[in-house]
This record gives sequence, C-alpha cells and structure tokens, in this order.
Amino acid sequence: MDLPAYIKQILDEAKSKYVTDGRRPEVGWTCTYLPVEILETANVKPVRIVPEPEAEKADAFLDPNFCPYVRASLGKAIEGGYRDLAGVIILNTCDGMRRLYDAWRYYASPSFAFFLDVPKLVTPEAVNYFREQLEKLTRELQKHFEVEITEKSLLNAVSQMNRTRELYTSLILAHSKGLCSLSYGDFLTLFQREYEMPRGVFNYVLERIVKESNKPSEADPERARVFVTGSILDGEAIIRLVEELGGKIVGLDCCLAERRPDGVSIGKDMLHELSESYLEKVPCARMKDTRTRVEYLIQGLERRGAQGLIYTSLKFCDPYLYEFPYIKEELENKGIPVLFLEGEYRGRPSGGIRTRVQAFLEMLEKRKS
Repeated sequence: MDLPAYIKQILDEAKSKYVTDGRRPEVGWTCTYLPVEILETANVKPVRIVPEPEAEKADAFLDPNFCPYVRASLGKAIEGGYRDLAGVIILNTCDGMRRLYDAWRYYASPSFAFFLDVPKLVTPEAVNYFREQLEKLTRELQKHFEVEITEKSLLNAVSQMNRTRELYTSLILAHSKGLCSLSYGDFLTLFQREYEMPRGVFNYVLERIVKESNKPSEADPERARVFVTGSILDGEAIIRLVEELGGKIVGLDCCLAERRPDGVSIGKDMLHELSESYLEKVPCARMKDTRTRVEYLIQGLERRGAQGLIYTSLKFCDPYLYEFPYIKEELENKGIPVLFLEGEYRGRPSGGIRTRVQAFLEMLEKRKS
C-alpha cells in the first residue's frame, strides 16, 4: 500500500539531498532484540528480514509444519533474493531461528553470519551475559568490515536512535488521540522504510511528517478502537483490513512496529546500556514474563482508549500459541473482548478472516452504544 503523496514527496526530497561517497554494506537481521545502533555505528545498512509470502522453495529443506516466516526467509535466501546482503545476523529467539541460522549458512553461504544469543530473563546476570554477546558481535563486525566502533561513535548512534523513538512516540500518541491524519497502516509502511537512509536523514523525514500530519480526523470518535498484538505480521494487510472495515488501530505491539525500547540511557559503557535497555523493553512471547506482557497490554488498551484486542499468530509459532490462552483469560476477566487470528504468512487475509474481523468490529460498536 502506498504512503500518502506528501510523505512520498518528503522521502524523495530527503534522498535527493543525501549524497554518499560509497554504498554501505547491507546486513540482514531478524529480531528487535538486536541493537541496530551497533550496525549503524559500523556504517552498515540494517536490512530487516521480512520476505515475501512464498515458501515453496524452502519446503524441500524444512518441514512444511514449520514456522512459515522462517520457511519464507530461507526460501528467498536460497533463490538469491538476498544476494546483495554482505551478511546476516540471526537471533536465538526460538527453535525456528536456530534452524534458520543453520540452513542459511549451509545453503546460502553468506560471507558473514552471526548468531546472537538472547537471554530469556531480565536479571543483572542476564544483562551482563547479553553485553558479552554484543561485545562479541562488535568485534566480529569490526574485523569483517574493517571498521572501528568507538564508545563515542556508539553514543552518537544511540542518541540519534533515541530521537527516532521520540518522534515515533509523538506520531503514535497523536494518532491515538485523533490528532494525526495518518492511518496505522501508514505507520507500518513507514516503519519498514526506516533503514533505507542514514539515521540523521530519516529523523529529518520524521520531523517533517510530525509537523505536516498534525491534522485531526473527524471520523475518529465514531470508529471502533482496536489494539493489536502477536507475532510477526506478514506485511500490513491485516492492519489495512481493520481500517478498511471501519476500525481504528490505536496500538500495534508487534516486532514490525512498537516493540522497541522507549530509549537507551547515555552512560560510560554503552554496550551495557544497550544490553539493559533492549532486554527491559516490552517482552515478546519468547521471554519468560507473560505477566508483564498482560499488564502492558491492559495498560496500553486503557491508555489509548481501545475497546478490544486482536491477537495474531502465525501457524506453528509455539511461543505465541502457548501464551495466548493465558492472555485471553486475563483480558476477558477485565471485560476486554479478544479476537484470535491465526495466519500462514500469505500476505493477504483470507475471506474467513475478513468476516471474523468485521463481526468483531460490529460487536465492539454495539458494546459502545
């Protein structure tokens, strides 16, 4: 789905003003627990691995009853869809990612491959362990790409990323209050273009968008307000569907949107600050902290005036399928309706999903009246 014309114009103007002396090497990555500030400090362009919904090629290498996102990622890599990547960083977030790392290295033969282990707990010991992992990643990036990552350059990258987070937050909160002309589908499209340009240029783009999108929407008070959470989305189709059917997304807790640290503190040991901030961000289902996730969702729903929750999960995604019954029970005990949608990473909602979303929105409208 295209962005509004004025945003595309802002993006085009920003790109035309940016002149580079050389092309930055691109490194693919798979999870928001990776501090991309480290890649940007190494003058590497982060490329989020979000493949097209096609996995037939990978079915010959991985069981079909396997995470469809993992199969789609491997399929694209095997077919040469990521041939421009100078390397890949895969995070140890689930068994599917472990298998993806093994298969990617064997069948796609990247020149640089790093497996980043992420603790499942947030304790002082876990923070120190993750810091060691980040330090190892830093050393490998410096060695392979022949760059120097200093404390000063890392601090600068963190400061610029903090500015990005501030601008995102202002956009999202303005949207939830009906003070922003952009839809959440527009936000998701914008999120996916974040790494196409240097951080400073992208912040300039966001500042322009914040200023020019500050236009109240007259239709907002009449629309059913929905919060969405779950595993990785297969694009923006489900978000656009909710909006097309008359709903208003007021929060999107997924790893393509809001599931990022609020900010990273500036300190003498920036790797430690990154480790702590990324581990302490809103947890996903793979972390052993479902209670915190429930509290975050309830607070998010209340703070943004949401009337119901849509929970999305890919088929065979064990962490999210495992936690859903508990979240559903806790929210419904609070009187919050929940709709569960299970997808296959096809890039478009089925007719059945469309019918269920429409019925859910109609139910929310009736509860409101």
